[in-house]
Amino acid sequence: MGIISIKSTDNLFWLGRYVERVFTTLRVFSEYYDKMIDKDENAYIDFCNKLGIENTYSYKQEFITKYLFDENDPNSVMSNLLCAYDNAVVMRNEISSETLSYIQMAVNYMEQGRESSAPMLKLQEVFDCIFAFWGSADDFVESETTRNILKFGRSVERLDLYTRFSFSPTLIKKEFSILLNRLYKVGVDCNIDAINTLMNIILEKDEYSDYDLYTVRDELSKVFITAPQY
Repeated sequence: MGIISIKSTDNLFWLGRYVERVFTTLRVFSEYYDKMIDKDENAYIDFCNKLGIENTYSYKQEFITKYLFDENDPNSVMSNLLCAYDNAVVMRNEISSETLSYIQMAVNYMEQGRESSAPMLKLQEVFDCIFAFWGSADDFVESETTRNILKFGRSVERLDLYTRFSFSPTLIKKEFSILLNRLYKVGVDCNIDAINTLMNIILEKDEYSDYDLYTVRDELSKVFITAPQY
């Protein structure tokens, strides 16, 4: 593929972000699920606060059901997965039907989980689909630029979520280094001022204050200028 249009760049970037949002939020959700079952049934309140979403849930089971499966809830896993699917459909020719199929399968497993008495088992199938999606992208996406935009979106989303859920500085630094490595491979101009601010915080400090983490998320939103889908 030659020069990628601005619209296609947006779709690829947000596809990468949405797929990663599903993966990492499900990963963290699983930890909170165990807390809600074993220790604190109101642990979901802390989850919502850290993710920065409004707590519209009245009790534990309502949170579990709606946050996972309610496609009318814009913050739900299902809603974000469907956003990933919409972007993937638009970019089918660039990412290949094989790669798209794993997003479709993930949607199918979420739909099955919604009807299941053991929905957490279906979530493992979703994880497997996401791993397969990235493996298929490496195998079947011919354009290196396309792959890099997808993975750039993944890194941006990871960093945003890692700072929200207090992942270790080591993991944050590692992911930021991955992002920097792809910075000049995505084929579009990025905000160098934002990158410099991020470097001064992420690479120069061993620990991050709450203000540092807020600034990181704010600057991440400026790095790669796209049409908002959030």
